[in-house]
Amino acid sequence: MSWESENEALVREEPGAAKGFTITRGKDAHPHMGRKQRGADAPDFALHPAILRGMQQFRETADCGGATAKTLFTTDALHVSYVWFQSGYPLPLHSHDVDCYYLLIAGSMKVGTETLEKGDGVFIPAGVPYTVNPGAEGVEFIEMRTSPDYDTHYRAKTDAYWDRVADTRRARKAIWAEEKAPYGLLGG
Repeated sequence: MSWESENEALVREEPGAAKGFTITRGKDAHPHMGRKQRGADAPDFALHPAILRGMQQFRETADCGGATAKTLFTTDALHVSYVWFQSGYPLPLHSHDVDCYYLLIAGSMKVGTETLEKGDGVFIPAGVPYTVNPGAEGVEFIEMRTSPDYDTHYRAKTDAYWDRVADTRRARKAIWAEEKAPYGLLGG
């Protein structure tokens, strides 16, 4: 009996063992879809005018590329995504209302004053504002959250900041069109 067949036989003997598995396939990953901020439909909800304008610029430069996010797995207690930020991608300063952990699988990025590389990770508590600066090759990471239901709160409140984000996206469009993911787990 082979090692593999012996293990399969042992699993069959364990009550409920294989019933607890959930298999995911990279080919079945779907684009991560943003959603409206919680409370956005309330009559008194209002974003800062610079954030509102910046989000409009973000939508207008969406065809420039620079970022890929795909949902790999989600339940009520766990949300796992694959993310690829291409070199120089300007991720705006923001926070979430749920903790998250990033595990780098390729490339590098700077978070705060720290440079992270393949195998490094960063835990970002709920409510803590952050941005990441991808390295020269870009960065690929697995993002894990304790809930699929989380809000994103953008923090930059000047038109100049948002103009720099949009200008960077436009300036890097041609570069990103040619850039390949450093590991290429799921690509673009």
